[in-house]
Amino acid sequence: MHSTLQKIFLLFFILTSHMAMAQVKFTASVSSPKICKNEFVQLKLTVENAKDVQQITPPAFSNFIVVSGPNQESGMTMMNGDVKQFIALTYILKPKAPGNFNIAAATAKADGRALRSNPVAVKVSNTLADNNSGGNNFNSPFSGINPYADAVTETAFADNILRKGESAEEKVNKNMFIKLDIDKTSCYVGEPIIATYKLYTRLKSESNLIKNPSFNGFSVIDLQQPDNVNYSRETINGREYNVYIIRRAQLYPLQAGNWELEPAEIENSISFIKEEYARRQNNLMSDVLREFEEASIPAEGIENRKLILRSKPTVVTVKALPDANVPVWFKGAVGNFAIEAMLEKNNFTTDDAGKLKLIISGQGNLQLVNSPEIQWPQNFEAFEPVTSDDLVKTTVPVSGRKIIEYPFTVSQPGSYTLPAIKFSYFDPKLGKYKTDSTGPVSFTVTKGTGDKAKPVALNKKESDSFLNKFISNRRWVVSAIVVLILCGLIFWLKRDTKKEVAITKEKLKAEEKRIAEQQITETIMPEEKNWLENAGGLLHGESGAFYHELNYVLKIIWLKNCNCQ
Repeated sequence: MHSTLQKIFLLFFILTSHMAMAQVKFTASVSSPKICKNEFVQLKLTVENAKDVQQITPPAFSNFIVVSGPNQESGMTMMNGDVKQFIALTYILKPKAPGNFNIAAATAKADGRALRSNPVAVKVSNTLADNNSGGNNFNSPFSGINPYADAVTETAFADNILRKGESAEEKVNKNMFIKLDIDKTSCYVGEPIIATYKLYTRLKSESNLIKNPSFNGFSVIDLQQPDNVNYSRETINGREYNVYIIRRAQLYPLQAGNWELEPAEIENSISFIKEEYARRQNNLMSDVLREFEEASIPAEGIENRKLILRSKPTVVTVKALPDANVPVWFKGAVGNFAIEAMLEKNNFTTDDAGKLKLIISGQGNLQLVNSPEIQWPQNFEAFEPVTSDDLVKTTVPVSGRKIIEYPFTVSQPGSYTLPAIKFSYFDPKLGKYKTDSTGPVSFTVTKGTGDKAKPVALNKKESDSFLNKFISNRRWVVSAIVVLILCGLIFWLKRDTKKEVAITKEKLKAEEKRIAEQQITETIMPEEKNWLENAGGLLHGESGAFYHELNYVLKIIWLKNCNCQ
C-alpha cells in the first residue's frame, strides 16, 4: 500500500513537471533531408521559450565534416499571435561519403532541466549537384569560382609562376589572405557591429570555405547568404587584389565582456606554372596566360598545391549598459525609437471590443524589443496582445517597426482617456537613456444590448475553433487529465485492496477449518496400533461391546481418509 502511494505521487510529480515545462521545446532540423555528395546541409538546434539556456551540446558528426559552426542565433518569432523566444545553434555540414545517415539527438540544459532533441535523417546521393540549379541546400560558397578569371596585367600574372627555389607556401601567403573587417571594436550590449570576412587573392585557385566563423554571445543577422559571394577589386600597398566576401553579418551582443570573433578557414587548390615551362615557350606572356586560363597547359607544366588559409581572430569589447538613471519603462531596447498609439475606432458600445494599436518604429534591436506595459483603468478588461514585425534586416542596424495590438472591453458606458504610454530605450550614440511617449487616447463607450463581443475573434476568425480553444486552455486540460488519472488510480487501488482482503479472509477461514479438523481428529483418534486390539479383546466377551467398538474404529478410519467430521 505504501509503495503504491509512492508510485502515485511519483507519477503525479512527473505529470505536473511535464505540464510546467510543456512550453519549452528543443528541436533539431536540417535545411534538406536529401542532398548530393558535393552539397552542404545546415543543421539547426533550437531551444524555444526557455528563460535561461545554460548549454547546448551537439551530437557527434561522425559521417560529416563541420564546415561552419556553431553559429549562435537568438530572437523571437510570432505565429498566430503566439510570440516565442528562441536560441539556436547552426552548423553547416559536408558529407564524407554517400549513404543514409542519422544525426543523433542533441542535448541541452535550460531553466535547470535536461532537454533532448529529436534525431534527424539525411540521405546523401552518389551524384553531383549542378551549382547553378539553385535550391535550398548549402553549396560551397566558392564552387565554380575562379578568383583569377578576369583579365590581369602581366605583372600580376607573374605571381602564378613558381620559380626554382621559391616556396609555394610563402608565395601563397604573399598573394592570398583572409581579412576580417569590423566597423567597431567596442560597443554596448544590444548595439550592432558589422563583421565582414574577405578573401584577397592574386592567384588562380579553387577555394572552399571549410570553417565558418561562430558568433558565440551574439544575435546574428546575416547580410549575405552563404552561397552568394560578392566580387570586387581592391589595391593594398600598390598591389591589386581580387576580393570576395565570404560572410557579412550584423552582430547584436547579448552580454557584456570581451568576445572573440573566431577565424574563417578556406581550403585553396592553387595551380602554379612551372618556370621551365614558361621559359621554353616562344609565345608572348599573354599567350601563356591564355593557355593558363583555358587549362590547356599540359600537366607536366603545372604544379598544384593545396593550402588552408585562416583569418586572424579579433576581440570585441562589449560594454554593459549604464546602471545609473535607468528608467522604469526600460526593457532592453537599444537604438533610436519612437512610439505612437491609436484606436481602431473612437466610439463603440459595451457589447463591442476595442483595439489599441501601438507602433514602435526606428532603428536598433527591434527584433528583441518587448511589449510595453499599459496601466488599464477600472472597468477595463484587457486581453493578450498580438505582435507583428515589419523589419528591414538588410539595414544596419535593423530598421522598421513593431506593431502591438491590445484587444480590450469596457463594462460601463462613458467617456474615457487612456494615459500616455511611455517607452524607454538606450541610445548608444549619446550613451544615455531616452524615453518617448504617446499622447493620451480618448474615446467614448455607449451602452449596448448586453450581447458581449468576443475580442479574441478580432484578430482571427478561427480562434473559436475547438483546436484553438484546446491550445489556449491546454494547462487546464492537462490538469484535468492528471486529476482523472489520479482518481482512476485511487479507485483501482481501493478495489484491488478489497479483493486482497476478501481473498485473505477466505484463506484464514480455510486454515482455521483445517486446524480445527486436525485437532478433532487428534482428540478422538487413538493410535492406529490400538484400533483393533480393543475389538480383539472383546471377541471372547460380550458380542455387543465388540460390534460397538468395531463401529467406532471404522468411523475413525473413514474420518481420517475423508478429512471431514
